[in-house]
Amino acid sequence: RSPSDVFAFLVDLNNIPKWQTGVVSSKVITTGPTKVGTLFTEVVKIGPLRATANCEVTEFSPDRKMSFKAISPSIGYEGQVLVEPWEKAAKLTMTGTAQPKGFWRLVQPMMIGESKRGMKKELAAIKEILEKR
Repeated sequence: RSPSDVFAFLVDLNNIPKWQTGVVSSKVITTGPTKVGTLFTEVVKIGPLRATANCEVTEFSPDRKMSFKAISPSIGYEGQVLVEPWEKAAKLTMTGTAQPKGFWRLVQPMMIGESKRGMKKELAAIKEILEKR
């Protein structure tokens, strides 16, 4: 798909549970289009555990890049999506970091394994969803 199609799908924050394996739900709090300062909440799942995180878009370049940070009592994390033109389609790069807190530090090895496996599934899900449109 075109870079603008890919980017539009990714920055619709309500779409996150459709492709991101560890996100059970995502709800936008602020009104209007996604931009710097947009607030949303996510319920994330790591193994049998769940945590709610308050998230904020921290960087936004239309049709190109979005970054966000998430804060909860259990875990803090940051992520970024970068969409670039590539041949006749789009190249997607996703990066992120997580900082487990308290009890969640004990499940950090599981988080690392799930993250590595999940990334491949997430990219495949994005591709499948967008190619069906």
